[in-house]
Amino acid sequence: MFTAGSNIQMTVRKILLSLTLFTSLVAQTACSGDLVLEKRLTPADTLRETTNRTVVPGTFVMTVKSVNVFNKMVFLNSEDTYLDRANVAVQITSAVAYDADIRFGGDFRKMVLNRKVLVIGSAMKVGADLEQGIIVNNKDDYRTYIFVSRASNIFLR
Repeated sequence: MFTAGSNIQMTVRKILLSLTLFTSLVAQTACSGDLVLEKRLTPADTLRETTNRTVVPGTFVMTVKSVNVFNKMVFLNSEDTYLDRANVAVQITSAVAYDADIRFGGDFRKMVLNRKVLVIGSAMKVGADLEQGIIVNNKDDYRTYIFVSRASNIFLR
């Protein structure tokens, strides 16, 4: 049987969880091209920060060494191959890539190759099925992705 105290505790837990999720979403969607967060995470920082499958919102900086396109998603990789465990990939939809083409005045995927980029987004370590090229709940193999939702959150250096 539930008591009034346990109901209050559950309500407080739900509120705290909701606030945590809301803060994570606001960190990415409220950021515009005019706002760049002070702390800039490198791929090594990102790998270290995401070890517990936590969502890490922030500003990330890396040199794009390769670009892959798969299932209407564009991946900007920090390493020469996405199979490298040290790889951190910025993942954007083809629609965001199209907006980036317009924003930067050319083929964005070619422009970013071997250039330093700064992105505002949310990083997460997720299970990956690299043979199928999809994200799955796989406990054996994790990859780190930075999810970016808008072209205005991508900057070239």
